[in-house]
Amino acid sequence: MRWSWVVLAAGGFVAGQAWPRPEPDGHWITRNGEDWRRLAPAAQVAYTEGFLAGSAFGQAAQVATDSAGLSRTLEELRHGGRFRLPFGANVYLSRLNDYYWWENHRPLPLWYAFWEVNTSLTRQTTDSAR
Repeated sequence: MRWSWVVLAAGGFVAGQAWPRPEPDGHWITRNGEDWRRLAPAAQVAYTEGFLAGSAFGQAAQVATDSAGLSRTLEELRHGGRFRLPFGANVYLSRLNDYYWWENHRPLPLWYAFWEVNTSLTRQTTDSAR
């Protein structure tokens, strides 16, 4: 009888360890530079590409009323160079790594870092066109 309790307890422990847990930081909006620096390089690329795709989708969804319109709007934005975040993932990735190199930036959320980096990049592009 005693061994059955040990087996049952061990089984419960293993099942508990395998059960999915909520992420420790809760929500994606709270991820910051410390989280960014812990990501593997491939995960940083995936995060950046996903962020850019989400931004493009959000921008196009403000105009489109159906999937055909969404597809058309995304293509128009792409070919017209009018995305709010117009640069490639490698550009943002490099700049985010530079941004979070500074310790005082690390508590700032990732969405804010994207905004700061994009503002800096688009300001440089606008200034150089003058």
